[in-house]
Amino acid sequence: MAAGAIGKELRVASSRLSFHLSHLEHAGLIQSQREGRSIRYTASYAALSSLIAFLMRDCCQGRPEVCAATMSALSACDCLPPAPLKIPTKERAMQVTIYHNPACGTSRNVLAMIQNSGEEPLVIEYLKTPPSRAELSDLIQRMGVPVRSVLREKGTPYHELGLDNPDLTDDALLDAMMAHPILINRPIVVTDLGVRLCRPSETVLEILPNPQRGTFTKEDGEAVIDAAGQRVDKPGHE
Repeated sequence: MAAGAIGKELRVASSRLSFHLSHLEHAGLIQSQREGRSIRYTASYAALSSLIAFLMRDCCQGRPEVCAATMSALSACDCLPPAPLKIPTKERAMQVTIYHNPACGTSRNVLAMIQNSGEEPLVIEYLKTPPSRAELSDLIQRMGVPVRSVLREKGTPYHELGLDNPDLTDDALLDAMMAHPILINRPIVVTDLGVRLCRPSETVLEILPNPQRGTFTKEDGEAVIDAAGQRVDKPGHE
């Protein structure tokens, strides 16, 4: 089932869905495969049945009769495949997600570079659909950076809220970003190769699964990628 169909069926926002699908796939409970521009997800029934059996054994310790009937039915079920679906590594879908602000030039440049690599990413306009506290905390942890480094000062209530106070805890900073999503710096990009706050915009090239397919020039005219798909050796910052 495609991610969009799953979200519609479960009535789950795309930002929430991406977070959970990523973790379910990492755990081996679902698998993904690209079909054109879409990514289709399938349940790993053998892994799911093993998980259910484990949980039921753990929960029913001391009272096996409670779960006996269900365990027996699960073991006898012929609807489950004998082994997990095998998908060659090279065919495994890579989902690229960008937490995007279309009003930001850097964010637009990053989105354009993702598309220039042949990817159609999941675009989350985080000011409209902010990540949950758990999702944001997970993203920061995966980036391996301090919480404070993800705070945005320009054009935000950073100073009004006293966020320049070095004694503020990570929890306090996360609380501020939850209350004021504009404080979350952008864009944050997630791929199977890592998570980055892509400032400057060229940072995204470190984690894209595919190379650039042609020339790329930023909105301000700065050349980044040449006709051969190679980085232009020219210092510059946004």
